[in-house]
Amino acid sequence: MSKAADVLAPFEQSRQSRFAYIARSNSLLAVLDAPPKGTVVTLPNLDGDEVRSTSTFVIRPLQDKERATLQEQCHCQILADADVRVMYRVAGNGEGPAMLQWDVSASLKEQVRNCGFDGKVVLGVLLDGPDAISGKKTVRVGVTNNGLIKNSLLEPGCSVHNNTTISDTHVMKYASILGCGSVTCPPQTIEKSRKKCNFDMVNGSMDVQVGPEAGGGRVINVKIESTLVDVCHDLRMDSNGGTIAPLLKFDTANNPSSHTLNILCPHSSLLHTPQTSHIHLCTHSSINSATSVTSSLLLPHSTIQHGCTVSHSLLQWSSTITSHSDAHHIFLMEQSEIGPHSFTANAIYGPDSHVSGGEVHCTLFGPNANAHHQSLLIGILWGLGRGNVGYGSNVGSNHTGRIPDQETSVGEGTFWGLGSVIKFPVDLTSAPYSIIAAGVQLPPQRITLPFSLITDGPGMNQLTPGWLLQYSPYTISRSEVKFANRRTAKRHDFYTGWKILRPGVMDLMVNARNALMFVKQEQSSGEGKTKSVFKTDRDIPGLGANMLTEKGRQIGIRAYTDAIQRYALRGLLQRLVAFSQESKGLSYDEVLAHVGLRGIDVDRLASETTNPSEGRVEWPVLPWNEPSHTDAAALWKHQHSMLLLEIPSILGNSKTNDNILSSLLQKCIALEDDHAKRVYQSKSRDDSRGASTVPGYSDAHVAAEKDSVVLAAKEEATEVRRKVDMVVAACGVGSSGMARSRL
Repeated sequence: MSKAADVLAPFEQSRQSRFAYIARSNSLLAVLDAPPKGTVVTLPNLDGDEVRSTSTFVIRPLQDKERATLQEQCHCQILADADVRVMYRVAGNGEGPAMLQWDVSASLKEQVRNCGFDGKVVLGVLLDGPDAISGKKTVRVGVTNNGLIKNSLLEPGCSVHNNTTISDTHVMKYASILGCGSVTCPPQTIEKSRKKCNFDMVNGSMDVQVGPEAGGGRVINVKIESTLVDVCHDLRMDSNGGTIAPLLKFDTANNPSSHTLNILCPHSSLLHTPQTSHIHLCTHSSINSATSVTSSLLLPHSTIQHGCTVSHSLLQWSSTITSHSDAHHIFLMEQSEIGPHSFTANAIYGPDSHVSGGEVHCTLFGPNANAHHQSLLIGILWGLGRGNVGYGSNVGSNHTGRIPDQETSVGEGTFWGLGSVIKFPVDLTSAPYSIIAAGVQLPPQRITLPFSLITDGPGMNQLTPGWLLQYSPYTISRSEVKFANRRTAKRHDFYTGWKILRPGVMDLMVNARNALMFVKQEQSSGEGKTKSVFKTDRDIPGLGANMLTEKGRQIGIRAYTDAIQRYALRGLLQRLVAFSQESKGLSYDEVLAHVGLRGIDVDRLASETTNPSEGRVEWPVLPWNEPSHTDAAALWKHQHSMLLLEIPSILGNSKTNDNILSSLLQKCIALEDDHAKRVYQSKSRDDSRGASTVPGYSDAHVAAEKDSVVLAAKEEATEVRRKVDMVVAACGVGSSGMARSRL
């Protein structure tokens, strides 16, 4: 099996499992639609603890004694034209004919009472021997106290109690419907859902419109087993860089035929919900105390609960809609959650995302993104998520008097501060991990300066490029750990575990630094010599509708340069460590050749100038489509290209190959030490400010000296120094011609 097949196997298995249960429903429907006579049918077993893979069941009309038992002793009402058939499992697969006329009156008396029956109904009962229920079942098995049961399949071992109306519903063994009102699946509801959003329960798919509320070209057909890779591909977000991560492709030719039934698979439950229509609950999924649920498909361990109103929803594994939330036309990927008190429509939620207390409309909400407070998101394309929405943020304001035909594309890791207001359109996809500070009103613009801080300024917002890198590296280091720990959607793990500082982000920083440095070249040539404030992208490409001071420009250049060089030099060190462990007694020339530095012309590299990119409006390369995402060789290739770009700056005036490795490794140590120091300082500043402001602050907070993120950064710097020493010691000892003499 290929690697792509391996990572996609859980999604394909899910689809096949759904189809197996649908096929079971269709098989029983075919028996029920046949003329009323005794039928022996063999079906796959539902439980993994069964010895046999199949079981044989008898499905037949009620005998006179059984009918009398239901009416007289079980206090059930059977309407005159009702076709009620009993279903029970026989002792052995070859004993069906012998047990065809088995009297099950005693089992009916024990398991059925106070129900009304109409239409065609399969009424399953357990027999003492062949079909005894497992002791794991906590809800009493049987069918009791139901006002009306019509056109339904109730298999032996199900629990259906205290409901008003159940029609067009298949309840399998171990599944439960308890204390509900109307549980139906009328054809008109199915047809209405199909017309409204192309909802297809069998295929597990529907149309979701993201982006402009007024409609447009961003309507995609999502499937219950889709990944974010598929969604971004359908939205053409991978138009830059191509597609490397595997896409799901299903053969719809072998889909089972459509059906008009609610399906409750084993161990699923529908509890205390007044109105339910057109649902499919996979194993261990549940609807508990919701208000109304329509046209919804839930994969295992997902749930809709506690006063929610939901329609046209697809919920992947362990996803949740909870606590008085309204959700319509939504797709939740694994481990995502809506609620409490949220309102959302036409939205796609990536794995491990969470929205509570706000409104989300026409939005793609990426993995590990969070909106935990009262806020508004409208028309947001946030494919890479990993950000946060502060209380009172209005990420979705439109121009007064216009139709809602605009949208915003948001960069990975964006933080929307308290009360920030966004006016469409805005593009931050090439400015990942930027912070929109509290109270900022962001006018329409495109920003391409990563890790920036945008604050409210006099007459115009002020942007500091690379601020997070320079003044809050603690945030980045903590985020790497946080995202790894919170990545609980294991089926999506093959693409969600990308690094923050990766090749694609480095390319964005190189372009941003070029834009900032290009201004200096203009100034040195005589244009704007006294300029200390730059305004909008007319002065600096990618600045958007903001201003930038000369001090801020220098901060950005330094922050980007340090990050790029640290990334490249760490790659060099890793390459040298691996090489030194594999080979001994190497010459200096051999070491240089292995890391691609033999014979380089430093003067030529220094003479090469790079101007800012043309600033084309395009999506950045998605992390799972970067060659380095799964290929270490591709990562080194990119790090090497960055290294060649930075060598003139690192070497300075010492542009000679005689001590190039020594200079590069010493620079690597210096950058790691500086990074660890700034991680400590960014946490220490918070400690000092808190201690001087809040009584008892120091007693209630972990000091920077003991903080796990700070300690990890310090340990990382120590480890880099140790590896440099190891490389120096290992790459040739003894001879003057060996590598160590040069290092």
